[in-house]
Order: sequence, then C-alpha cells, then structure tokens
Amino acid sequence: MMGGQKAPLAFTTINLHVGTIRIYDFDGIRLHAYDTKDPFGDESYLFETEHELIGLESPMFLNNLTEYADYVNSLGKPLNHFIMAYHPGGSNAFIYCRTYATETTKKSISEGGSIKTLIDNFSAAFGNHLNPYIPAITNIIKAGRITIGDIEFVVKDTKESFDLEIPAINAVYTHMVGNRVHNILESPEQIDAMIGQMNDYTKKKPSLILTTHDIPATVEVAAEKATYLKTIKELALRSKDKTSFVEQASATFPEYDGRDYLKMSAAALF
Repeated sequence: MMGGQKAPLAFTTINLHVGTIRIYDFDGIRLHAYDTKDPFGDESYLFETEHELIGLESPMFLNNLTEYADYVNSLGKPLNHFIMAYHPGGSNAFIYCRTYATETTKKSISEGGSIKTLIDNFSAAFGNHLNPYIPAITNIIKAGRITIGDIEFVVKDTKESFDLEIPAINAVYTHMVGNRVHNILESPEQIDAMIGQMNDYTKKKPSLILTTHDIPATVEVAAEKATYLKTIKELALRSKDKTSFVEQASATFPEYDGRDYLKMSAAALF
C-alpha cells in the first residue's frame, strides 16, 4: 500500500448546469472531482480540509469556469492554493491563489513549450468559448514530499510536467489514464514508461486514480491501461503509416473515446 487509509469508494453526486461534481469523503479530507463534460473530457479537483481548499487543474472552457467558481464559493472556505500540472489554462479565475508547479511545468507552459502550444491551438479552435490564460507560478516545487496547505503530496517529475501521490487519501494523480480513453503517446519509450507506471499502480494499489481526462477510477483501470498500451505499441510497430495505425487502433478499441488523441499519437509516432 502507498500509505494512508483505504478510500471509501462511495461518492455523492451533484449535477451542475454543465458538469457534475463527485464528492468523496475521507478522514479529515473531502475530495471534490469536477467532471466538466467539455470536448476533452477534462476533470478538475478540489481538496477540502477543515480550514481551506486546494485546487488541482483548472477547467478551461468559460461555461465550466463560471459554474466551477460558483461551486467553490458555495463551499464557504478560501481557495488558497492551486496546483498546476498539465491543465493550467483558465487559472486566472483563481488568480488570488498561490500557484504551484515544477520547473519542468514552467518550461512546458512558457512560449514554445508543449502545454502552451496545445492551449494556443485549442484557443484558435474554440475561440471565445475558452479561456487560455495561464497565471504566473508563485511557488516552484521539486520532486519529493511537499506540504501544500494542510495536505502532504509526493511530487513525481515527468517529461512534460509532474504527477502526484496523495498519501492521506491513498490516491495518485496523473495526466492521462482514463478508463477506455485513448492516450497521447509520443514514442515507444514513453509507452514503456507508462506501462511501468501502470504496473507500479497495480502493485501499490491506490484506492483512487485521479486523471485529468476521466472521472476518478479504482486501481483496476491500471491493469486495463497497461494492456491497452502494450497493444498500441504492437500496432504502432507493425503499422506502415499513421493512417493504418489509426484504423487498426480504432478497430481494436472501438469503445474507446479520444479519437483526436489517437490522431495526435499517430502524428508523433510516424
């Protein structure tokens, strides 16, 4: 086990006008998971302690930001901290918070960085329906244990940004796991690294896996994702070009969402 108590998997659901909140209660911590239902299936998180709120990842579409800000206000506690890993766009709605990211993230969200480029592309595609603003980082964090507000996190650097462990609720956070959602994959080496990550999750058995592109999942999703990644790697190695790769992957995983992510993987792999 990673440490911390076994999470209660039951949750309370609140349907907002656009998205849905799932609330998980732990000993002294309440997790609010916001399913935006936006075109990318994005998810944002709030950790609620006795005294304050800590945000993780921001919604980016304006209709989500409006109702999310209203929901934050309804909780009656200050949102003092905002952790920006892979989805910092729209965070100016919470510009009064202290913001946290690694040097790797800072590079990725700066001009020419991979995350900044994606946000710019999304902004061009969705126009004034989206808030692409990225606030300044007030607190640079490093790999290892760090306390933010009332909660201890374990920061794990990645090529593009960082993942988290949250021992107090026996949960992990990573950018893209998702149950039956395609991943953005850049190389066979990255795929191997993700397979290793999923195998590590299976071994450590976190009670919840949090991701930015799906609702919270139990650890069983890690084994399924590892199998998916192994198959995708095999398809990439035997496909003659990106078109045939997308066709074969789509046929092999017809129930998977995120076809645009699959096309992005094809562009990177071929």
